[in-house]
Amino acid sequence: MKKSLLLLFVLTIGCQKQTVKKEDAASLTHNAKNSLDYIGTYKGILPCADCNGLETEIAINENSTFSIKTKYQGKGDKLYVQKGHFTWNKKGNTIILTDVKNGPNQYFVGENTLTQLDLTGKKITGKLAEEYKLFKQPADTSKLETVEEHNAATVDLNSRMSTTTVIQKVNPAVGKYTLAETKWKLVSLKNKKIIQKGEKVYFLKLNSKDNRFTAFAGCNSIAGNYVMPTFDTIDFSDVIMTRMACPDMTIEDQFGAMLVQVVNYKVDQNILTFFGEGRKVIARFEAI
Repeated sequence: MKKSLLLLFVLTIGCQKQTVKKEDAASLTHNAKNSLDYIGTYKGILPCADCNGLETEIAINENSTFSIKTKYQGKGDKLYVQKGHFTWNKKGNTIILTDVKNGPNQYFVGENTLTQLDLTGKKITGKLAEEYKLFKQPADTSKLETVEEHNAATVDLNSRMSTTTVIQKVNPAVGKYTLAETKWKLVSLKNKKIIQKGEKVYFLKLNSKDNRFTAFAGCNSIAGNYVMPTFDTIDFSDVIMTRMACPDMTIEDQFGAMLVQVVNYKVDQNILTFFGEGRKVIARFEAI
C-alpha cells in the first residue's frame, strides 16, 4: 500500500514538473509582442480600390490604444480619424484594432513595419502584396504633418461627427525630411556628380497641395505634374521648361529626360534617391 502511494506521489510530481516546463517554454517563445519595439507611429500609402491611394498613419501606444488617420488621395482633403484599443492574436505576431469594424483591422508586426492583412487575417498576396506595408517613423520626427487652417474637414469616426478644423497633409516619406515640401538639391545624375554653375541651386521641389513640381538645372525653369501610385513609387508627367537660349543646356536636358524615367524613390535621412527600371539609380538629391 505504501509502495502504491509512493509511486502515485512520484507520478504526480513528474506531471507537475512537465506542466511547468511547457508553460515556461510557452512564455519564452519569441514573437513580435515580446521581442520587437513595436510602439510608435507608422505611415504609408495603401492601395485603394476607388482612389489614387489611401494615405494612412497608425499610432500604436503603450496602453494598448491606437489612433488611425486616413485620407483618400484624389478625393479632397478630408481626414478621417479613429481611436480605440488593440489586442494581439494568439501567436503574438499580429495586432488587432478591435474598434475598427467596417474594414481591415489586423496588422502583422514586423521589424519597424505593420503589414495590413485581409479581412480574414491572412497576408495579402499578388503583385500588390508589398504595398500593404506601413513604416515606423523616427521617434523624434513622427509628426511630419503641416497644418493649414480652415480649408477642410476632419471626420471623427468614433463619434461619426464632421467638424470644420484643419488640414493635416500626410507626407508618407520615411525620415527627417519629407518627399514633398522639401527643396532637394541635385547631387548626381546616373552616378555622375553634378558640378553646379552659377549662384542658383539646381533643385527639385514637390508641392503636395496640387501635385505639381518645380525644378531648375542650370538655365531654364522646369515644371510639371506628379502622382504617387504607391508608398515608394512616383510618376512625373507633363514636364515642361522655358526655352531661353543658354550656352550649355546639357544638364537640364538630362534632368528633364531623367524625370520621365523615374519609377521608385527613397528618402534616407537627408538624401533622396530616384530609381529607374530594375531599381537602377538615376539621380540623387540632398535636402537643403
